[in-house]
Amino acid sequence: MGARAGALLLALLLARAPLGKPEPQEANLLSGPCGQRTIPPRVVGGEDSVLGRWPWQGSLRLWDSHTCGASLLNRRWVLTAAHCFEQSTDPFSWSVQFGELTSMPSFWNLQAYYNRYQVERIYLSPKFVGSVSYDIAMVKLSTSVVYSNHIQPICLLASTLEFENRTDCWVTGWGAIAEDKPLPSPYTLQEVQVAIINTSMCNHLYKRSDFHMNIWGDMVCAGDPQGGKDACFGDSGGPLVCDKAGRWYQVGIVSWGIGCGRPNRPGVYTNVSQHFRWIQKQMTQSGMPRPDPSLPLLLLSLLWAPRLLQLEA
Repeated sequence: MGARAGALLLALLLARAPLGKPEPQEANLLSGPCGQRTIPPRVVGGEDSVLGRWPWQGSLRLWDSHTCGASLLNRRWVLTAAHCFEQSTDPFSWSVQFGELTSMPSFWNLQAYYNRYQVERIYLSPKFVGSVSYDIAMVKLSTSVVYSNHIQPICLLASTLEFENRTDCWVTGWGAIAEDKPLPSPYTLQEVQVAIINTSMCNHLYKRSDFHMNIWGDMVCAGDPQGGKDACFGDSGGPLVCDKAGRWYQVGIVSWGIGCGRPNRPGVYTNVSQHFRWIQKQMTQSGMPRPDPSLPLLLLSLLWAPRLLQLEA
């Protein structure tokens, strides 16, 4: 290629650069303001919540029907469980609702419409094979979430060992309120205070009676050994959170359990800290600039232009 053709190519590339301006990298957004709320808690179990008390709580919706819980990490990223996508992994069919106390807002609720975000990409853990381990997924939204008093992100930590044996953590969701009792209308978000149960004790409980299951590093247990406080069907993907000095951190993702609230059968959650690096990696890689698909075509046109001119001559 001659000097003039090379100069022309460079000029055209520079001229097109603003059109292909990439999104800012999102690797560092986990360290931003998070885990804050304006509505104080109350010590209850398995009762109606209040709007804004859990501002990171989202409703993951398949064709606009509540399917799973989710939690907001930042303006573009949401955390949930991988098994929530068993029906479909097509992003077009999914959306996430924030800022609503009910999982079924009124058709006339315009605010709910504005706070419903279409899914752009779904990232399942590469190690998830449909079993109970590695039950984690990340969702990238098509547009940025608008924060408010009722919509705020949750914090994450690379290690949550300090929360082990805590008795004042919380799980929230729109799932069933008992094994045979679905959440009644008006489908208000439920909250329950639970204790984090260490892995040794949880393994001991799950090796008793008729069901044996190994609880390992990818999992964290929470509930009450006496039963009665637990997540249930429909809560999957939702957050298990604990506070530290007034800031809230997500410790687990609702994953699986044996029934709901049974004695010696605590709920089992995906241990978020075990996937902290994977979460950061997805944000970093997805935030990297993507090549403009028109640039290869432009280059090809410049390479072929002299030959076409010669043929016409």
